[in-house]
Amino acid sequence: MRQHAWSRNFRYWECFFAVSIVVVSVLVWRAADLAGALSASGWIAALVLWYLVLGRRIITAGFTGRQTDSRIVHLYRLGVLALFIPLGLSESESLALLIPIIAHLYWLVPWRPTVPVMVALNFVPVLVRAIEGEPVLQAVPACTVAAILSVAFGTFIHRIIDQSVDRYELIEELKASRAEVERLSHEAGVASERRRLSAELHDTVTQGLSSIVMLSQAVRASKDAGQRGEHLDLIEQTARANLAETRAMVETLATDDAPEVRADTALAELAEAAGAGFEVDGEPRHLAPATAVALVRAVQELLRNVDKHASGALVRMRVQYRESEVVVLVSDDGPGFDPSVPSSGFGLVGTRNRIVGLGGGFAVESAPGQGAMVRLEVPA
Repeated sequence: MRQHAWSRNFRYWECFFAVSIVVVSVLVWRAADLAGALSASGWIAALVLWYLVLGRRIITAGFTGRQTDSRIVHLYRLGVLALFIPLGLSESESLALLIPIIAHLYWLVPWRPTVPVMVALNFVPVLVRAIEGEPVLQAVPACTVAAILSVAFGTFIHRIIDQSVDRYELIEELKASRAEVERLSHEAGVASERRRLSAELHDTVTQGLSSIVMLSQAVRASKDAGQRGEHLDLIEQTARANLAETRAMVETLATDDAPEVRADTALAELAEAAGAGFEVDGEPRHLAPATAVALVRAVQELLRNVDKHASGALVRMRVQYRESEVVVLVSDDGPGFDPSVPSSGFGLVGTRNRIVGLGGGFAVESAPGQGAMVRLEVPA
């Protein structure tokens, strides 16, 4: 368990207590006769032993969160008072120990039962004067003020400690809550990523492999050599496309600190698989993994749209490396369409969201009978 500041400073109080014992013992032996010095030394030793046997164990138990039986704590308080009274009666010089003895009672909890004992300790000098036959009234005001100050100071200290403990517990609860939120967010992120990868595997690799299986069955069933050749070409194109898509998903699984990657290689493979022309303007350079993957996935979707809506059209792909961005142009000479007419599909919408989500740009230029060109811009 983490220690608070007051518990870490406990050893300093013990040093102060030890020094006080030594100093008072020296004063007693210098001021008293042999019998008085021996008597006072005996009571001092009893007080020290009482503290070491019971008091120190009670105080240090509180530092670790263990609660001591309140009856034992009260027994210790009364024992301190019972040992200090004969000490003060044996030698008045020993009354100087009142300060460290009262100070160490501040460590005891609960605080309220300590107050009567502390008041009684402050009035021990009055009892000593009364027994020795000295004037009592002169000591009463000083003892009263000392008692009031001791109680007030102890109350102040315990209020600060209580507030500090409450603040500490609140901070620990906030830390635990934040850790729980982070854990739940991580689990939600993992679940979301699993669903996304599952959907992408179904939409790309799984469908591609299914196409390869069906084309392979068609090749086996076909007796026309020309048709077999066409089917084999389709199998090769589909396999190449699936290879490019698989590489893109592998890039997706890269960690945040993965090195940058080049997208032009994967784009060239996609273009080759789709039978499209491919050009690169500028010096190819590496992109962040997330940017490269998003760009490749967007181009994949555009090529699917071309194959779906403009099958047989001439397709061109141009990659332009600029100072702060990479531009990809995908064009075809198919039937074209009116971009202002809402589409029932999600291909272009999903591609736009993917690119815009990276802080890039997306634009479509097309008209009926004039083909189409899509412009993708991503930060480099």
